[in-house]
Amino acid sequence: MENIISKLSNIINSQAFIWLNIPLVWALLILIAGWFVSRIIHNIINKIKLPGASEAATLTVRPVLAAVSSYIIILVSIYAALTKLGVPTGGLLAAFGGAALAIGLALQGTLSNIASGVMLLVLHPIRVGEYIETPVSNGTVVSIGLFSTTLNNIEGITIYVPNSEMWKSRIQNYARHDVRKLFIDIGVSYDTDLSQAQECLIQVISAHDKVQTVPTPPECYVTGFGDSAINLSCRCWLPASEWAKNTSEIRIAVKKALDDAKIKIPFPQRVITTKNSD
Repeated sequence: MENIISKLSNIINSQAFIWLNIPLVWALLILIAGWFVSRIIHNIINKIKLPGASEAATLTVRPVLAAVSSYIIILVSIYAALTKLGVPTGGLLAAFGGAALAIGLALQGTLSNIASGVMLLVLHPIRVGEYIETPVSNGTVVSIGLFSTTLNNIEGITIYVPNSEMWKSRIQNYARHDVRKLFIDIGVSYDTDLSQAQECLIQVISAHDKVQTVPTPPECYVTGFGDSAINLSCRCWLPASEWAKNTSEIRIAVKKALDDAKIKIPFPQRVITTKNSD
């Protein structure tokens, strides 16, 4: 073993490998190796299945773990390279601490995005593949990064939302339940037989093959008296999938049923009375 070590030392100290004794060369090699290792680890983590996690949770958390691991390896490589150049460890740690403080003060908004991203990942109000709506944007979640959340809206446009804005906004998640309740508000004329109108609407809604009777069957209520019409509210439960298609079919069927029953949906109108000045 000693002979092998001695031979390796002789080879390194030879003229052909004399450049290996230059600290700057070693520092560059460490940085290059660190970069390659970070990319390899990043790609590996992006392909693994997290144990005990669902597919949605894996798709949500995995990119963040890959990015954090990559950054840590690069930072360690930089530290090792600087140490190889002879920078004192104590001074190096003090410099890193000072730089971290300065960067933290200068990038408060960025750090807020990181903290918000962590909260989104830990509490998971949203996950990859879910359709959400916020006061500022809506769309399907594509990814949750360290700094921003990527959405893809119904027009196929990619939207990048800072994590801090996403976290402090009201999030409406449409993908957490298999069924949703549909509300259809209709105004009928004042000369309408309300019992007939209610029965007609409940029958046509119940006839749709996607309408469910659990947790409650279709309903129709009189909700108020407007200026031009009596307001009715129809309610039923539908599968969350194909929502736009099913709700459109029900609205078309409701309009046709009212037309067949000669029940009018009045236009807004106002009665004006004029008085003769004489």
